[in-house]
Amino acid sequence: MNKLSPNKPTTLSSLVEVRPMLMLTGFLGAGKTTLLRQLLDHLASREHLADVILNDMENAYIDRETLKDHAANVAALTGSCVCCEGHHDLVNMILKASESKHSVLLIELNGTADPVPLQESFTLLESKFCLRPRWQVCVIDARHFRKRKRFNDLESLQLETASHYHISWGAELTESEEADLEDGIKAINSRASRTTASLLADALDQAIRGNLRHAVAKSASTRDDFAASKFDLSPKSKTPHHNRHKLAHEFTGCSIIFPEPVESSRVANWLEELPVSVIRAKALVSHGEGAEHRYLYERVGQVISPSPISMRAVAKVPCSGIFIGAELDPEDILRITQKHLHPDCHFPEQ
Repeated sequence: MNKLSPNKPTTLSSLVEVRPMLMLTGFLGAGKTTLLRQLLDHLASREHLADVILNDMENAYIDRETLKDHAANVAALTGSCVCCEGHHDLVNMILKASESKHSVLLIELNGTADPVPLQESFTLLESKFCLRPRWQVCVIDARHFRKRKRFNDLESLQLETASHYHISWGAELTESEEADLEDGIKAINSRASRTTASLLADALDQAIRGNLRHAVAKSASTRDDFAASKFDLSPKSKTPHHNRHKLAHEFTGCSIIFPEPVESSRVANWLEELPVSVIRAKALVSHGEGAEHRYLYERVGQVISPSPISMRAVAKVPCSGIFIGAELDPEDILRITQKHLHPDCHFPEQ
């Protein structure tokens, strides 16, 4: 009979419940955050709490504030391409989140991200994540799909590895237009299935209930092991597939701080005059109705959202705008912003 040596202290690995993970991809302004917000509400109605990781090229903290009332925890990763220089940071955040006691992990990638290097990393670190099943949902904007000109390949890249797809802005499509859109999606990824926030919540609910029967042993040193590991988690940039990701590096971002308040009548004219180089714009604005009220305005391409999203104010996040595009001129954007909103608008202090 074997006996434990009294001179060797033993460390028992803790048991960690397996949880599902869902990753949202899609081009700039496709509607990922809107779908995420809807999904969080559906999960809450089924008594499931989610941890969320948000990634944005310029300022993930604005979207984080719109989700804080919907999720158990929201972590933000700003200013990094998660398939390149921010890759290691995101994997570390996922490893940390995988130890959470909440029901599910939801990740929203920025609108130019290549999901392939992340999927490769998830496979390499299968034993450490404890996150199963892992699904990728690509959000397709019915207004702009395959109309990105030289960025069509980047949009296709985000769809190719998806297990599901969700169509946004599709309510006004005719049957013929919807069929053509479906054909275009299937030509890129015939394996993915169409879904909605409600269907995703149902599928996650089933996965969560199934996972309750399972737990895995996980060492407390997982994150330290990862930091010291020799895994090659960098994109395999020599392959033709990843060459298309170079398109993502043509995008840049900038942000501008607004004084408080800004008159609501000025915002629409300002958004309309922003240059065409701005592919995605978000603006968190106060109209002077009290410290509790702020509004999120959005523009995708030349299309302005018909009504802003009302949200509660948070002192740590100033009223500001973020702008993303391939050939931005920040000084021109600042000039237009000062003209329409307030002469005291300025870039954030470095």
